[in-house]
Amino acid sequence: WLLKYLPNMLACHVTIVHECRGPSNTITCCESSSALSLGESMRVIERGDADACLTGGAESRLNPMALYRQCCTGRLAETSVDDDPSTILHPFGPDARGTLLGEGGGILVLESAETLAARGGRARATLEGFACTQSFDDDGFGVSAMSLGDAIHAALDSADCGPDGIDAIVPFGSSLPAIDAGEREALHATFGDRTASIPTICTIPYTGNCTAGNGAIGLCVATAALDAQTLPARLHPGTAVGLDAGACEARAHELNRILITSCSQGGQNTAVVLGRARS
Repeated sequence: WLLKYLPNMLACHVTIVHECRGPSNTITCCESSSALSLGESMRVIERGDADACLTGGAESRLNPMALYRQCCTGRLAETSVDDDPSTILHPFGPDARGTLLGEGGGILVLESAETLAARGGRARATLEGFACTQSFDDDGFGVSAMSLGDAIHAALDSADCGPDGIDAIVPFGSSLPAIDAGEREALHATFGDRTASIPTICTIPYTGNCTAGNGAIGLCVATAALDAQTLPARLHPGTAVGLDAGACEARAHELNRILITSCSQGGQNTAVVLGRARS
């Protein structure tokens, strides 16, 4: 398996192209890989082993073996050639019927504040909090509302931020009913009655589930939203239950902190708090 797929080749080629030097690591934890990469980069910088890191993830599962595995675990929505792709995924909807695979990812530059200031750079967002937990996964869905909730609370604690300090959420939002339900429960346990009024940014209806690259896409979109002080438009063909996740147009919105969550096939959960960069 390792020689066939070589998951470290993304880190290898990106760092060769940019002539990077320093610690290099590859984390293969499905949808949580990108956020775990961010957490690892944060710790590398905190312990003084690097001034800046390239962090993120990408993956391609558009091949027969990977598609077959997703079918066997019942994760994919049944579709026909006549379906409009924009109407298939229903994050947090009562009629959600599974997810779709996409192909993509993203890379961010994580840098210490001191190095950024010394070179006169401009931050687009700040990493304020990070946490991860593990759920028991015996069915390929790998989500525990309690375990994900623990990750969210720990990330808020590390950001020295209470639930009222979060202005938007980028959930996994996969349109997998079991995972959507666990995510909804974890968010309601954290934010209570406020949950339904916090805007969400759902990326999977646009890109499909890009697995290891999915978290990087969410982190990049959250960074852009904080930088532009704008909530992006959302696709949704129906209604969302318990969350502000229905269809909407892009709109200006004051954003000081955004929470980004992931729940992976395998049971790893992550929560990241990004903050607005102040000039």
